[in-house]
Amino acid sequence: MIRRGRFALNLFSLAFAASLSGGVQAQASDPYIAKQLSSAVRGNLFMRLGYTSISVQNKSGDARDITGPVVTMADLDAAAALGDSLPASDPLSAWQLKSNIDDGVTPGNSPDGPEAIYSSYMDLFRSAVAQEGGGLGTPKGIKAKVGNSATVTLSLGYWLSDDHTWVAEAYVLAAPLTVKAYGDGVNVNGKPNGLAGKEIIETKMLPPLAVFGRYFGNRESRFRPYLGVGATYAVFFDTRTTNAYESYVGGRSTAKLKNAFGVGPFAGLKWQIDDDWHVSLAVGQVKIKTEATVTSYNTQIRSGDRVLADYVTTVGEAIKLAEGRTGADPQFTTKLMQLVARNRGGADQGTYVRKQDQSLTNTIFNISIGRSF
Repeated sequence: MIRRGRFALNLFSLAFAASLSGGVQAQASDPYIAKQLSSAVRGNLFMRLGYTSISVQNKSGDARDITGPVVTMADLDAAAALGDSLPASDPLSAWQLKSNIDDGVTPGNSPDGPEAIYSSYMDLFRSAVAQEGGGLGTPKGIKAKVGNSATVTLSLGYWLSDDHTWVAEAYVLAAPLTVKAYGDGVNVNGKPNGLAGKEIIETKMLPPLAVFGRYFGNRESRFRPYLGVGATYAVFFDTRTTNAYESYVGGRSTAKLKNAFGVGPFAGLKWQIDDDWHVSLAVGQVKIKTEATVTSYNTQIRSGDRVLADYVTTVGEAIKLAEGRTGADPQFTTKLMQLVARNRGGADQGTYVRKQDQSLTNTIFNISIGRSF
């Protein structure tokens, strides 16, 4: 089958080459036909140089964990057991953690002292993890909002009919668009989350676009409106996360966006200046759906991290109990997470993958000056 396919392809290639050769010879033997053909094709071609802006309205899904939460209930239980087994000289031992807690009132290990506070902290933290679905991962309500962008574009068009009624136009060259995404959404407490309003991802996009349409009026009309349909294939590249995002999730991160196809209506107006030059205005709307994948490495949750405020209130209560008192250890949560990492055999909480769906409605506006060939 493979040999037959190659043989057929070779025959087709030879036939195609022969037809080209014959066409060239025919044109060479009859320069008048070649000239007329060239003139007809050239008369239907035009080129436009313009400015294109894209206004984006997006519907964002919540960011979701793919590889599981950063800390689970089992992690906390194992960390507590490890802390109990460590010698008192170890800075992460339960003895050290308890001795660093001071309620500011009661000395020693009385019912209201460090022992009780340590136990209450662990109980509250376990309760918080249970309320979060069994683990502390990406907080609920983390969304993204995409910003607008603009670029210079060059398009090539061809009239499909002699009366210049039907047209096909392709945007063949454009400077890559810089697209920025910003955090959005509210946490479980109804307040803006720690990423809201902050730039979290920046990417570049090539937006190849083809439009097929119909112009109204006759070929000699000075002003001609048109209606059409456009299709684009958005190509994303050079995607990166920002420091604000990495600080929030607790680790260096990489991101990628899935390329996407979209189609939608277009409308416009052409103003014919003279036989050669014209000005074109066009507006269209194309919808695409894409998916962002973010991978965070060497994740570490630390005391004071903004992400902790976006979990259920029980997390904050536990932290305040152990870290918010006079003389308390302000790094208690950091040390607990270090115990989790040590129990897993690493120096941090590891690598995690998150995904988020985006539905983008792109309103495209183009103003350009064109020249006919």
